[in-house]
Amino acid sequence: MSNVTKAKALMAKITYQLRPPETTTMAPCKNCGRSSPGGQSCADCLCTELETLIKNKGAVVRWSKSAKAAAEDEALILTYARRS
Repeated sequence: MSNVTKAKALMAKITYQLRPPETTTMAPCKNCGRSSPGGQSCADCLCTELETLIKNKGAVVRWSKSAKAAAEDEALILTYARRS
């Protein structure tokens, strides 16, 4: 599997893990023990794995912040949609 394919897979997993807790079951991360959707590896552990893969922590930090902001914005919009 190429590094690009691995990076895409990790990014998809990270995005999935950024969902709001109320949309899924939460359980301890299988790596660090922190709360994580579905008890899979948490976004932080997956980001560390991605950092190691691409050897660039700054890029992962910047991307994960924007992905988290997008997930939070989506949750906020859906909250307002439910209210209207």
